[in-house]
Amino acid sequence: MSHERLRALTDDALLKRNVFVNLAALALPALAALISIPILARGLGPSRFGLLTFAWGVIGLFSLFDFGFGRALTRLVSVRLAGGRDHEVADLVWAASWLLLGIMSVLAVAGWMAAPHVVDHLMKVPARYRDEAVGVLRLFALSLPPLAHGVTLRSVLEAAQKFPLSARLRVPLGVVTYAGPLVALPFGGDARIAVGAIVVGRVLYWLAHFFVIGSIVPGLGRPRLPHRGAVHELASVGRWIFASNMVGPVLSNVDRMVVASAFPIAASGWYGTAAEVATKQFLFTGALQPVLYPALAASYKPDPERAVDLMWKATWVTMLVIFSSALVLAAFAQPLLQAWMRSAYSPVAAQVLPWLAIAVFINCLAQVPFAMLQGAVDAKGAGIMYIMELPIYLGLLALFGHLWGISGIAFAWLGRMSLDAVGQWSIMAWRFPASRVVVRRAALLGVPALAVLVAAAILGAH
Repeated sequence: MSHERLRALTDDALLKRNVFVNLAALALPALAALISIPILARGLGPSRFGLLTFAWGVIGLFSLFDFGFGRALTRLVSVRLAGGRDHEVADLVWAASWLLLGIMSVLAVAGWMAAPHVVDHLMKVPARYRDEAVGVLRLFALSLPPLAHGVTLRSVLEAAQKFPLSARLRVPLGVVTYAGPLVALPFGGDARIAVGAIVVGRVLYWLAHFFVIGSIVPGLGRPRLPHRGAVHELASVGRWIFASNMVGPVLSNVDRMVVASAFPIAASGWYGTAAEVATKQFLFTGALQPVLYPALAASYKPDPERAVDLMWKATWVTMLVIFSSALVLAAFAQPLLQAWMRSAYSPVAAQVLPWLAIAVFINCLAQVPFAMLQGAVDAKGAGIMYIMELPIYLGLLALFGHLWGISGIAFAWLGRMSLDAVGQWSIMAWRFPASRVVVRRAALLGVPALAVLVAAAILGAH
């Protein structure tokens, strides 16, 4: 029974279908962003649009900031389902849920109280928008528990390879995230209304999960008190995933926080626009990685050859897809942004976009070994790598930001992504010797591709 379950959950046809389902689910929100961002930039003005792009960054940060419970659940639930131990799933899910909701509720209260201090002392917001900025931060605070728990419940659907069901929930959420703020324009462009629309969408997304996760195990959506053993196992498996997921979102999003605090708030709009474009390349890995992660976790011990095969397929497909998009963004950043943003265009965005696009290419490749390390092989190694990167990255942000302004922030992000990729692949080769063939092939293809992208960025700037 367990071998049949494993083959079913890691079947190539199923995995391919789920990747395409995820891509389709991400395409409509991307289209909403493509249409909405120029309209919002012109309608809100530089400062309010800066607050909105800051909001997108912070919401993205806290969508990942689940203390590792989401990834730990995906790993543990996928193994349970592959082994036919469905009856153990509910205890794991609700142990993670109560712990996460408790932590996030405390953070929500702290965030509400700290909002005025953050705006007054850590953000450069014009005085006329001060109340709006405080309101935006307080909306974040209120949304923290449902935001983080919604992402954690989604991880349970992913563990069961229920991606068509997950997609039906994610599409409306993605559209509301980018098109929802348009409701603020008839009301004077108040940033609180714009961000409030996003928060409402996140809360509805969270509530919807309670009605659908029962398709995995009957009754899973009903709250319950978990056994102590489930809490212990979550803590044991998740402690280094927790470390990675605590530091990882900060590493990925602290650049926007630095821009918001060190430069006028309008700069957040310029940098945030470039970042939104560059990080849309993550749409592909956002479709692939949730499918790959539970498949690797389930197959590593019973069938390591299958795990290596999945790693290589994910690596070359990722390289092929992301190289193409990164090359276009690196070479043609200025004309593309100018045609898209029109009167809201800023040359600053065109200066940073090529380097952010290259950084995303590097990071997408690093996500393959990271998924294997965190999902099965060595979550501790991946966690230590992230912790070591943080002080180095903060130093690069301070130094490069001082030397080259907004462009320096992009260079620092590129440097951090490069360091992370080398570290993740190196740890993978050390801890999982069977994967070294994948590491060698990735290097032979990835280094020349990176050289081409850098050359395109340099030539495109002239």
